[in-house]
Amino acid sequence: MITTWNKLHQKPYYANKPISEQEALKFDYIFKTQSEGILGIDMSHYQGKITWEQLELQIKDRPVEFFIFRATMGDDQDQLFREYWNALDTMDVARGAYHYYRPNENSTLQAHNFIKSVHLRKGDLRPILDIEKHSTIQSQNRLREGIQNWLNIVEEHYGVKPIIYTGDAFNRHVLVGKGFEDYPLWVANYNPIKEPESEYWVIWQFSEKGRLNGIYENVDLNILRGGKTTLDALILD
Repeated sequence: MITTWNKLHQKPYYANKPISEQEALKFDYIFKTQSEGILGIDMSHYQGKITWEQLELQIKDRPVEFFIFRATMGDDQDQLFREYWNALDTMDVARGAYHYYRPNENSTLQAHNFIKSVHLRKGDLRPILDIEKHSTIQSQNRLREGIQNWLNIVEEHYGVKPIIYTGDAFNRHVLVGKGFEDYPLWVANYNPIKEPESEYWVIWQFSEKGRLNGIYENVDLNILRGGKTTLDALILD
């Protein structure tokens, strides 16, 4: 969903607008079965301007404890990343940044674009690579080489293995069995399922229909399994 700029000047979006019964049942199920899971949201400039002073960090009875923002995509920067990132300086939540990988562009230049744009510090989440599209100009093997190159450059710079974000299907067809299992997996699957099919997931993006006071557009919802122990393992020392 693309936010048009005229929407940015309208009143904030409020979370009490009803969601579908199916989506409500999904939230209830995940919050119940992932009782130790930590709730987080991710955003990009598509969410538009945020009314931070009205932002409510809770959905149902579950607090929102981490935010992940898109920082870069290909050789571009997300136009609202810096505003989002700086807004969390005074909030008691973890924050992370991701790069949207463009499979037809140079992986080294993409890695350096992310490094130039994102200055992580103690308490921030590891760097994140969002890979979900196939290349139209190269083979899957060459695509995997580019992904690995991005991961290697970013790991060398920040000193930690990045997190990989992808969908269940892309993970199954492109990444599984190709040496990427050592990276923490953030997997997307919005279907009404008990768990993602990728068994080794750390974060599950389970909905794109989350609503929070202070944010005009829907947000993606994520559950991090394993509680504080897992979250601490993903945070920079």
